[in-house]
Amino acid sequence: MRKTPRPEDVFTPRSAVVNPKMYVLRQSLENSLISALRGRLHIVIHGESGTGKSWLFKKVLSDESAEYTVANLANASRLGSIAAELKNLVDREETAVKTGYEEEKFAELKPVFASVNLSHRGLYTYGSMEPFEACLKMLRMKAGVNIAALVFDNLEAAFTEPLLKELADLLILCDDERYDHYKVRIIIVGVPSGIKEYYYKTPHHSTIANRLYELPEVSRLSLVEAKTLLRNGLIDELKYSCDNLDSILSHIVWVTDRVPQMLHEYGLELSKLAEVSDRTLTEDLIEQADSAWMFQSLQHAYAVIENHMNERETRAGRRNQTLFALGSVDGEHFRAPEVEHILRKVFPVSTKGTALNIPQMLSHLASGDRPVIKRSPKGDEYSFTDPRLRMVLRAMLVKNNEERVFKRRMSR
Repeated sequence: MRKTPRPEDVFTPRSAVVNPKMYVLRQSLENSLISALRGRLHIVIHGESGTGKSWLFKKVLSDESAEYTVANLANASRLGSIAAELKNLVDREETAVKTGYEEEKFAELKPVFASVNLSHRGLYTYGSMEPFEACLKMLRMKAGVNIAALVFDNLEAAFTEPLLKELADLLILCDDERYDHYKVRIIIVGVPSGIKEYYYKTPHHSTIANRLYELPEVSRLSLVEAKTLLRNGLIDELKYSCDNLDSILSHIVWVTDRVPQMLHEYGLELSKLAEVSDRTLTEDLIEQADSAWMFQSLQHAYAVIENHMNERETRAGRRNQTLFALGSVDGEHFRAPEVEHILRKVFPVSTKGTALNIPQMLSHLASGDRPVIKRSPKGDEYSFTDPRLRMVLRAMLVKNNEERVFKRRMSR
């Protein structure tokens, strides 16, 4: 009989290793990546933080029996160049630097005696080969006839002129016969979606944009996918009981905005609470999980919203109501009329026959040192400065029967 796993074995936010039992199939994105791997263009995977970009490429590369290594562009920024990070990767491989000979012991136990064989395996060197080519050669040697890929992760850390120029130079080198010989696919992963536009505007590297293929954005899960992830973890794996499961799942996918990392973080907090509550999921437990999750994952976002709330009690608390309405916005971009429609629908009594001046309210929320929203280049649209702000609005703010909005406290 299989032992019931612990919460931290099931919900694994920020895990560098794909958790196969909790991986949600994203067939369209996976098919796009598989197709791109068989093409000739360099691949760009982009999406907001926590949407599952790393698990996506690791899952697909594993399924395709590909050999790959990940160059962290945050480390390249720290070390001063991408070449330094590539050298770091090569040096970590046993075959990168000739340090002598390694003894391998092969013991073969037999009924009467055991024989021990010693063999010597040379550690090869790439000589004076520069880091990029050394890395490509290392990957091709390890991959054999299979797909080999060099992944540049955390593109946002390299969005500076020197590092983007160096990355462009490396991509151009891939067309050189000496480098193309290794047939290594280049995959660039990160938050920014404008890398093609950046290179189009850079005269010396404008042709790079034509060498890039951007996968569709890796975004939040669908409603069905998000509920499937939670049901799989809470019910199938951890075996918790619940009388109103659909209501609880609907609440969790609402406050987490269906972002995979946040679903894992919330699921971890909820499942730890359930461990000491008769392994039963209840509405009371959900309220505790909201507070614990905000404390663990959304402290900065909580402080930003708190800073913008009405400083003193007012009859309507219009700014608080506006913040509450913003939490109900579902799209990435929104306009004042949409916010006003939500506000009047949610607060029908206190807004009846009243001019609300939502444009002015949104302008205020887009100002200051820590704005909640930002104005788009189009001028009449807004978006959240950080996706986590919408999540904390949904978990933090509650309204009473008198249509007043209050904040829920965080708790450990």
